[in-house]
Amino acid sequence: MSNFNFGQATATPEQTPTPLPTPITVFQTTISTDGQVVLPLPPQTFSFQSSGLSGTVSEVFVTVGQQVKTGDLLIRIDETDLQNALKRAEASLASLEAQIANETAPALIGDINESQASLASAQAELARLQSLPSEEAITQAAADLRMREIELRQAQEAYDQVAYAQGVGMSPQAAELQQSTLAYERAKAVYDEATKPATEAQLAAARANVVQAKNRLDKLQTGLRPEAQAVNEAKLRESQLQVAEAQQNLVNAQLIAPWDGVVTGVNAAPGVSIGNASITIAQVEPLRFATSNFSERNLADVQPGDQATIFLKSYPNVPIPAVIYRIELESTQKDGDTALFTVYFDFNSGEFEVRPGMTGRVEIGIEPES
Repeated sequence: MSNFNFGQATATPEQTPTPLPTPITVFQTTISTDGQVVLPLPPQTFSFQSSGLSGTVSEVFVTVGQQVKTGDLLIRIDETDLQNALKRAEASLASLEAQIANETAPALIGDINESQASLASAQAELARLQSLPSEEAITQAAADLRMREIELRQAQEAYDQVAYAQGVGMSPQAAELQQSTLAYERAKAVYDEATKPATEAQLAAARANVVQAKNRLDKLQTGLRPEAQAVNEAKLRESQLQVAEAQQNLVNAQLIAPWDGVVTGVNAAPGVSIGNASITIAQVEPLRFATSNFSERNLADVQPGDQATIFLKSYPNVPIPAVIYRIELESTQKDGDTALFTVYFDFNSGEFEVRPGMTGRVEIGIEPES
């Protein structure tokens, strides 16, 4: 039989309390790897080989270990031939410019009149040659030849009368015979020339003179033809290009430092062929810390710009702040089956002197994902 306790309070069972969340402790992971201080670029060698020039070194302005700034003069070539080439190019350009200016200047009346007279003279000479042999000239030359022939015969007869006399060679008759002979020979030459037609060479030269005279007159009256202007413009561009090339050759005759750095090699001396002359410069700023054994297992945890700390063996107790500058695209070596990458760091060494080749380690703090 059940017992019911009416009028009495019934005890409530005890409830189990809800437990509070357990705190999760997050630990920072540090990646540490060895490396060394490196130059931003390998030392670069500079020479005249790409200049297209030849010659010898005139002066060398740097020595090994010397610091140089961008634009500093390193080597100069003997510029004598290059200076002369520039002067010739400039003189040729000036002459061409003067010629073009003269050709394009308005013609003077006196120049036109002179050119017209030259054309008329050339045309007259061509007409004369084309009319050869001339009947009028032949008639005149024949008449003169007959007269000289008569004079010669008379002189000969007079000479024959005294031919056996003593001293006849000095006689008036001998002198007259000599003069008559020369006059006859000249008349014969004139007659022979008068009976000849003009040669093809004479006609060609005369026609060329007419064309040249006509072109000169046309140029004065109408100015340069478009095709002549085009030719002048082409000549002018070519001459200007020659001056520019001569100027550039003078620029190329000087080897200039392309950046700030330190000279690490000098292979040049006055008198040496420029084909064998060179200067090697190392760019020393900014120095970087490089590690070549960064495991691929940690690549996903880092990226350029992440903070890091460098400890150099030269300053083991000095933490040097750094940031990741660049991660090589391709693995540089392997450790077993693990690929290793080269990572570069920018750093600020402050007052501490840092040199290329110093070794140490770099530490990168990795915050695990929560």
